[in-house]
Amino acid sequence: MLVSDLLNYFPEEIFKILSNFFETETEEKLKTVEEIRLRVGQPLILKFNKCEKIFKYNILQEDILKTMQKVCENSIYSFQNQICEGFITVKSGHRIGITRKLYYRKQ
Repeated sequence: MLVSDLLNYFPEEIFKILSNFFETETEEKLKTVEEIRLRVGQPLILKFNKCEKIFKYNILQEDILKTMQKVCENSIYSFQNQICEGFITVKSGHRIGITRKLYYRKQ
C-alpha cells in the first residue's frame, strides 16, 4: 500500500499534516514508521523504530470519529467484531488499533 492510500483514512487536517511531512522525508525513514497515534486532546504522533515525531496539532474527538468512519467505510456496525478485538485490519493488511483509557477506582 502506498503512503497516500494509507493517509486517505484520515480527516483533511491530519491528511495535510502527514502528507507534508512524508513529502520531506526519505523513503528509508518512512519505512521505519511503526505507528500513527491519535489520542483525543493529545498531539498527533508518528512513532518510528527508534524515535517519534510529535506534531503541533492536538487531536479532536471529531478527528477520531471521522477516521473511524473512513476506516469502517461509513459502517462502524459492520466492523463491530473487529472493534471488540481491539483492531481493524484494512485492505492492505495494516492493523488499526483501537483502545480507550480505562479508569479503575479501588473501593
